[in-house]
Amino acid sequence: MEIIDRGLGWLGRVLLTTGLIIGVVIPPMLLKLINQLYRHHQLIAWQITLAVVYLLLFMILALAATAIMRHYTGEYQSKQLQRHDWQVIGTAYLIILILEGGLQLINQLLYHQNQTQNNVAIKNLMAGSPLSPWLMALSAVFLTPIVEELIFRGVLTNLFFQQEWLKIGLSGLVFGSLHSSSTVPSFLIYVTMGLALAVVYRLTGKIRAAIALHFVINALAITIMLLN
Repeated sequence: MEIIDRGLGWLGRVLLTTGLIIGVVIPPMLLKLINQLYRHHQLIAWQITLAVVYLLLFMILALAATAIMRHYTGEYQSKQLQRHDWQVIGTAYLIILILEGGLQLINQLLYHQNQTQNNVAIKNLMAGSPLSPWLMALSAVFLTPIVEELIFRGVLTNLFFQQEWLKIGLSGLVFGSLHSSSTVPSFLIYVTMGLALAVVYRLTGKIRAAIALHFVINALAITIMLLN
């Protein structure tokens, strides 16, 4: 897949992508605000209102990213996943587990961290209002994979660069940078994950493949957090 020039210049594409990325970082801020309202015994109506805004924001981002991706790729029909696609997804998932395990071991040995700062931040967001765990679980497992893949793979890899390795590299670096990290190994965990998701998308040519892989990754992570 190559970039299709639809009349929007480089600066316009940067601004468009930046706007979507800013949108991605707003939901955690809303969850934090919901928790603060709960701790200060503010009206439940405000918490519910923010929860609705939280969910609506994901919908708006998904619709906007889908429109942009379709505009630049010229593909308006979503492709069904085939057996080969699932093989690519499964292989990528195994690679992610192996690399993540290795990087997490290095992180533990060198920095004595049993979990990444990003996971700690997620746990903190889930501790507060009774609404928070439900909203986080719903968004992390279902909404975040859709929105982040549409933006970081569907938009980012189609609006910039012609070379595949640059597309994939940009996607991985931006994705990793938006996940909280306090050490190099933890940063590389998310960069590696972003690279793998981008490779899956570019190999299959189907955004559904990247979304499916992201779903599996997040579902396992959230399940472990809830059980602990």
